Amino acid sequence: MDIIATLQKALNLSDSAKISIHPAGAVNRVYRVQDPVTNPLLSRNGNHRSNNNQKLEDTPVDLAVKWMGDDDFSGVERQHQFALQQQLYGLGVAPQPIWLSDDETIWVERWQSHSESATFSSHRLPLYTLAKALARIHSLPVTARPLNLAARWLHYSDAAQLDISSELYLKAQAFRKKAIKSEEDDDDYVLCHNDLLINHLLISADNTVTIIDWEYAAMGNRYFDLASCCLINKLDNKESDELMQHYAAIMNIDEHKALEKFELHTEIVAITNDLWFAALNATKHV
Repeated sequence: MDIIATLQKALNLSDSAKISIHPAGAVNRVYRVQDPVTNPLLSRNGNHRSNNNQKLEDTPVDLAVKWMGDDDFSGVERQHQFALQQQLYGLGVAPQPIWLSDDETIWVERWQSHSESATFSSHRLPLYTLAKALARIHSLPVTARPLNLAARWLHYSDAAQLDISSELYLKAQAFRKKAIKSEEDDDDYVLCHNDLLINHLLISADNTVTIIDWEYAAMGNRYFDLASCCLINKLDNKESDELMQHYAAIMNIDEHKALEKFELHTEIVAITNDLWFAALNATKHV
């Protein structure tokens, strides 16, 4: 697919628009699209269509573009996630979503200029920073669709065509009731990011933090989100405990109870992760 041509038509970009590849994850491709020509249709009100209230901008167009055409397995509802990110942008925690193609394979949001991704090597107190970001997410006054782990596990199992006698399928079945029960705990039922790599935190020059890659965000158990964060950042037990200690202190939660709930959810997250990769690998070979 010619992404530039598609965006030129959809967003009225000029012939001078340029595209460059940006590092991405296991599934989607990410590009940066820059257009030196000012585009009055891309104002900061979250809508690329012109209206009487739009403010003309004097800055060139700078966009992050995700191509998601290889995602045949995740079951993510892009239209819902786009609407969710509009709310999150309004709260100042996420980039401004600009456009989603009708076939939901191209997602466009505003590039976060003058920001750098946090890393464990370059950022001071990275575990505290992660804990603070998770606490911020879990405190947002936003209601999204439920994560619904039982349904998600079934979806991944079907996509992976797991044999019902396989170890992973049987383990998922054994934990199914615990997964369902975890999402019935009203005290811990919050908006979750569910994919919080440390480099999904963009730090600006004034130390403002913007959080990116919200595609798996949903209502769920806070400890699932915490355990997911530890897994995808490859934290060891000591580092995970430190993150939990920071989080419990920030949220004023009993540390020992928090660690107990966290331990349970490390198992639930591990199963979810294994099912996700099984689905990914199966669809790669189709």
